[in-house]
Amino acid sequence: MALATRLSLRAGDPVEWLALRAGAVPAAAAEAWGGMALSGVLIAAVRTGLIARLAAQPYTAADLAADLGLDPLPTRLMLDCLQSAGQVACRGGRYRLSGAARRWLAPDSELSVAQFVAGMDDYWSWWSGLAEAADGGLPAMHHDAPPGDPYWRRYIGGQFELARLSAAHIARKLRLPRDARSLLDVGGGHGWYAAQLCRRHPGLTATVLDLPGSAAIGREIIECAGLGHRVRFREGDATTADLGSGYDAVLCFNLVHHLAPGQVGGLFRKIHEALAPGGVLAVMDAFAEPGHRKSAAANFLGMFVYLSSGSQVHTPARLRGWLRQAGFGAPRRIGTPRIPGQAMYVVRKTVP
Repeated sequence: MALATRLSLRAGDPVEWLALRAGAVPAAAAEAWGGMALSGVLIAAVRTGLIARLAAQPYTAADLAADLGLDPLPTRLMLDCLQSAGQVACRGGRYRLSGAARRWLAPDSELSVAQFVAGMDDYWSWWSGLAEAADGGLPAMHHDAPPGDPYWRRYIGGQFELARLSAAHIARKLRLPRDARSLLDVGGGHGWYAAQLCRRHPGLTATVLDLPGSAAIGREIIECAGLGHRVRFREGDATTADLGSGYDAVLCFNLVHHLAPGQVGGLFRKIHEALAPGGVLAVMDAFAEPGHRKSAAANFLGMFVYLSSGSQVHTPARLRGWLRQAGFGAPRRIGTPRIPGQAMYVVRKTVP
């Protein structure tokens, strides 16, 4: 049973337990109510600073509310909900982060995804508009946000946190041409994948091409890491911009699922022209795997992709077809264990 249902419907005695097991309880109501409740509590706990304070030291509910200038009653209720979800523990009236919460939400953790969690607040309206979208309404098209919109900081900051979990692994697995000097990261946003490859290859420099709002936040991230001299940003739309030429490697990470099929084919043709002979293209994305039992995460990601960009999660077969039509051979698949549901496909441009 899903976490939302477990939080909403928990047997208090043997009779209730049997009713749950027999399906005599409205689980659908619990899923709809509990999923929304759990998401709302987690987002609010990060946005109010509650999680950050508990990462520093244990608190009573009253002291925590006073420290943050919050209303004591909803603060205690949030803490109790977080305790039910396993995010905090309580002993002697003092709340502290659980080990898992400290690992994934504490501000000083290198694995923190707190900003990503806080950014989920932007998606409430997308999901609430699903019925209208199914009836012909328009998707959110979130990449159309103006360059100065605060959304870009929330969005790219959250994506950066996720990238930190896998970028070093990807940099080890991705074999670049010997003595590679130049890399193009198409739609690279935060630039962290390119940065890790530059760290691994001393002679490599990278150019990240992305929309102005995304590139502005990416520059800040890379400058803070002290890599501004190795990773530079160029503003532009990957589907229409001139990509340049002579690159030893091109990254196309988590972009394909935002594009229509015709746009993907056109982009791969431009990438083929931009690569030097023997250059490497790496495409990493979530792919639909026909014939495999789909996970719940994959199904909901497919729905989310449509709501956010009006696109879809594509199949590996379709990817291979696009690559072939662009002039590439058969790609090699590399799994990405830190990102369930994703895979990286690597292919070289044939040397004449």
